[in-house]
Amino acid sequence: MKEYPMTIDNDWDTLYRDFPEIYDAFTSFPYRPGVLEALRERFDLAGKTILDVGAGGGQSALPLAEYAAQVIGVEPEEAMRALGERLARESGRRNVSFLAGSAGAIPLAGSSVDIVMAITAPLEVEEALRVVRRPGLLLQVDVAPGHYGGELAPIIGHPTPELEVASRHLTEQCAFCALDFESVQDYGSTENILRTYGFIFGPQAIAHLRETGQTTIRWTFRIHYRRAE
Repeated sequence: MKEYPMTIDNDWDTLYRDFPEIYDAFTSFPYRPGVLEALRERFDLAGKTILDVGAGGGQSALPLAEYAAQVIGVEPEEAMRALGERLARESGRRNVSFLAGSAGAIPLAGSSVDIVMAITAPLEVEEALRVVRRPGLLLQVDVAPGHYGGELAPIIGHPTPELEVASRHLTEQCAFCALDFESVQDYGSTENILRTYGFIFGPQAIAHLRETGQTTIRWTFRIHYRRAE
């Protein structure tokens, strides 16, 4: 039986490699509105072949498969791919698959997908432009700069200058547009939020959640988008 530390204290590499089930639970608690809901309101995703870069355990790929023609998840961590493949089998989704690869090394031929999407994962623009057919769409979604951990960012106190650097790179150097939206994630109980959000974001978050009994987190996300004509 796997033993869990109290927290991995913002070590996402350890989370992806050693605790994919915790990551899956963390992302499975509902967001209102959800990221995919926000994207569907703004972009035509139905009937498309979509590449999900940094697909993890299929948390985005599987819901996308409900209305996309095909979803291809690219993920470097074997444990996360295995989780996604198992969940795809259990759900009976035949139009979703997972490949070993990364944002900078996508194992697909050129001009083979309609949309390249990366949700809370980096996007290598040149590689994304190589595999997207014209006209196409590039999408990258992440926590907005200054909002790591959602509304508890000041309490967590974990600086993430890379979010600002990445956003500025996409908008200023790669001709992306950007828009922000807010979403509330509901964990349902103190136990749930402690064993997922607290486990990931560290002791300060755990102490705050225990003290307040808070069971929701308000997030601010940023959508970066570029049309490939």
